[in-house]
Amino acid sequence: MIAAMKQLAGRRFAPVSVDGLEPRPAYWRVRPGEIGAVCESVRRGRSEVIARTPGGFPVYAVFYGDFSEPPPQTNWSAGSSSTSDSSYFRRAGLPPTVVWCAGIHGAEAESVAFAVNLIELLEHGTDLLGRSHERLVSLLGHYRLIVLPCVNMDGRSISPDHLRGVPYETFRRVSQGCWLDGSLIGWRGSKEFFPLPLDRVAHPGGYPNSEGFNIMHDACPGHIRTAEAKALLRLIERYSADFVLNAHSCEGEPVLLPPSEFNYLSHVGRGLRAYSAVNRALFEAGLRKTPAGEGRPGRQVNLNNLFTLASGALALTLECTVSGGLSFEQMLDVNFVTFETLLESGLADPFVKRETLLR
Repeated sequence: MIAAMKQLAGRRFAPVSVDGLEPRPAYWRVRPGEIGAVCESVRRGRSEVIARTPGGFPVYAVFYGDFSEPPPQTNWSAGSSSTSDSSYFRRAGLPPTVVWCAGIHGAEAESVAFAVNLIELLEHGTDLLGRSHERLVSLLGHYRLIVLPCVNMDGRSISPDHLRGVPYETFRRVSQGCWLDGSLIGWRGSKEFFPLPLDRVAHPGGYPNSEGFNIMHDACPGHIRTAEAKALLRLIERYSADFVLNAHSCEGEPVLLPPSEFNYLSHVGRGLRAYSAVNRALFEAGLRKTPAGEGRPGRQVNLNNLFTLASGALALTLECTVSGGLSFEQMLDVNFVTFETLLESGLADPFVKRETLLR
């Protein structure tokens, strides 16, 4: 049973506890204080606070590589309609920029745990399990990297450290919350409100921030509500990102989702190739039961679409798993295998061929 009592002062909610949840391993560091500690200790890269959540938490971005180029003199929309992309894309001689974006839904801790381990790897030579991941580190030498270890620190602060092996109802209750009568809000039900009406819930779940906004769907051009989404879009535009991996979790098998059909045609094709490569790699690593078959573009509209509009980036979503019979180490490996496969494929098949996007 979930114990989640509302605090009487204001509209803050107490952290959720789940009876019988197994203890997390030492390498699974996903509390806001732990995330902040690893970001503040960065020395080989550069750590920056890009926003503050409504709950007062910092949102960190950690940079690895040369990010010294001047700001764009135009935006992507205008620059891609000019005779050259150089007025926006001002990085001559610099490698492609990839962004790992974790924890937009705060209850989904798997990508957050990976991001912390990735920063540890790049700072100290091994992840928190002592593994060196030499191929991944070598591949990252061909890119610039921005890691956002947890965007929704508000949701993370009231969510448990993991949801491994919990029943479906518990996963939904912790993720999307419950109404005052105890009934589930649900995955789709939560999207009927923007923001979630906090005066009508017993607990909001870790999906939204502390104002009730689902940051993943703060994607209405001209009316961005959250500081978190605004900061993300500014970051993507400022450093002309080429690829954004938006990392989430689900109760099913891990999967890299197909791209949205609301996209550049070349991005749809490139995204489907990534879909096939990653899901086959997860299957071959024993992390999926099937290679996932042939993908078809989805119809989703969310922050990924706005990332593309902000910089021309290809943006895709990874759904890790909170169950699926995987161990904690295997859940981390879903993220490691996905990232390594994407970076490997990006050397021969660039995420973005900007010359094909000019109008």
